[in-house]
Formats: sequence, C-alpha cells, structure tokens
Amino acid sequence: MNLSEGCSFKEVDSLMKTVQLGVHVPTFFLGLCLNLLAIYSFASFLRKWQEEYRATSIYMINLAVFDLLLVLSLPFKMALSQGPAHASSLCTMVECLYFVSMYGSVFTITFISLDRYVSIKHPIWVKNIRSPRNISVVCCSIWALVCIGTIPIYEFHGDAGNSTCFHNMSDSAWGVPAIVPLEFFGFLLPMGTVCVCSFSSIHTLLGKQDQRNAWAGKRAHVIRSIAASLAVFVVSFLPVHLCIFLQFLVRNGFIQDCRTKQGVSFALQLAFCLSNINCCLDVFCYYFVSKEFRAGIMTHHRPLRVQLSGRTQLLPQESIPISTEDTKEKL
Repeated sequence: MNLSEGCSFKEVDSLMKTVQLGVHVPTFFLGLCLNLLAIYSFASFLRKWQEEYRATSIYMINLAVFDLLLVLSLPFKMALSQGPAHASSLCTMVECLYFVSMYGSVFTITFISLDRYVSIKHPIWVKNIRSPRNISVVCCSIWALVCIGTIPIYEFHGDAGNSTCFHNMSDSAWGVPAIVPLEFFGFLLPMGTVCVCSFSSIHTLLGKQDQRNAWAGKRAHVIRSIAASLAVFVVSFLPVHLCIFLQFLVRNGFIQDCRTKQGVSFALQLAFCLSNINCCLDVFCYYFVSKEFRAGIMTHHRPLRVQLSGRTQLLPQESIPISTEDTKEKL
C-alpha cells in the first residue's frame, strides 16, 4: 500500500487488484439490480400503504439509495486507484461519494434499529412521533451529517508523489484527531446502539411469544428482520473499523515489523473490499421488511378493535387477552 523503511507492499497491492476485480464486478451488477428493485418496491409501498408503512418505506428507500451510490462508485474506485490522487479532483469526489454511501448506510441502519426498538417498547405513544415527515427529517439529517463528515478528505492526500486514489493518504488522515472521532462516532456509537436496540427488541418479542398463538408466526418475521439487520451491520462494518484501528497503529509507529505491516495493509484493503458486499447483503433486510408488509405486520403494534362483554374499545395488539371466552376481535 505504501513504501516505508524498505518495506515493500507491491505484492500486497498486486494480489488485491485480483481480489478486487473478482469481488467488485459481481457486486456491481448484483447490487445495481437489487437496489434499483428495492427502491422501486418500497416506492410502491410508499404510495399504497398507510402512514406507518410509509414511514418504514422512507428508511428503506434511503438505505437503498446509499447502497446504490456505493455500487456506482465501484467502477470509478477500481479505475482511479492506480492513478495519482493529488492530480485528480475526480478521485476526491469518488472518495467522498464512497464514504458518504458507507457511513450513510451505517447511520441509516442505526436509526432503523432505534425506530424498531421504540416502536416495540412503546407501541402506543410512538405513533405521535413516528410519521413520514419526521422520518424524512431524520434521513435528510443523515445526508447532511455524512456529507459534512467527508469534507476533511480533500486534505487527506497531501502532495505526496506516491499517493494514489484510495491509498497512501497523508499522516493527518491517520492522526488521533481524525481516527478517534471516526471510530467512535462512525462505528462504536452506532454499533452499540444497534446491538442494544436489537437485543432488547428481540428479548421483548420473545417474552411475549406465549400471549397469542395467532401472532407467533408474525412476531417471528419481525425477529428475523431484526436479526438480519444486526448480522449485516456486524459482518459489513466490524472488520473494516478493526483494520482501520490496526492501520492507525502502523502509521503512528506502534507496529514496526514489516510482515505485520504487510498483513495489516492486506487485511485493511480486503476488509474494505468485502464491506462493499453490504450493498447486496442489505437485500435480506429488504426481504424481511417486505414480507412484514405483505403479511400485514407492523414494527409497532396497531390497535385492534375489540368487543369485550358487549363493549367495543381500541386496544394495542399485545394487550388483548389470550383465552377469555367473551373476547372477540373485529379486525
């Protein structure tokens, strides 16, 4: 990836060219088709379904757009990675697009997990704050945040003659002021939020599985959707940020051994390469959410009209008695 103190990375870079070609080409075509299909499908949901589903559709469309941008950046990333970064403004634009899409996905998945958690834990009052308008504001805020966060990239290559696009960024890019906020706000905080929200939501749903057999299957769909989102997040972004930390140690002199540096360089490039598959893995999230829509399941529970002892009232689904003989549901 660079040359430092006689330690050559030519073999690593040569191997990664082959790996990237084998991964990025199928990722591009598959990701392009899947995300265009996802955007079309959730746009249809946005027009046809009620407000609760429209709110979820906005999140899903936002995630699919970020994934689509990452897919579109891959051909440019492969073409420009061989050229000098400091001589091409196009390189910087593609780098910004790449990281906007990557961290846009991170924050969108985080807010989807948070949205599900609040919806499951507080199904009554969440309807007052969960609207398409509010969700749109959140998504616009994510776009603003990630776009502002990529501004420092314009200074990260410096004037180094051996600097290439997506490689060999200047020392300032690997300094504490850049890496610590990136690791904490860009990964650790979102990762903690996704894990806590996901496990808490699954625990809540499992704790209610014996209440009504009619909803057991539908509740299982929601659990699988939450688990899929968590798995995609961990598989896609944990290796990348772990390798970024190791490269931070290399660039700041904490790791001196040449073979270790080569291993870290290879692991970092491979992790970024494989993380791009996230734009295809998100299809599992789309699948489960789409299945929820078609099965009539909501992430927060819609009140049902119930007749109790001749008196009709609205109750949340989870509040309906299990086996009371005089209980009749009117959907």
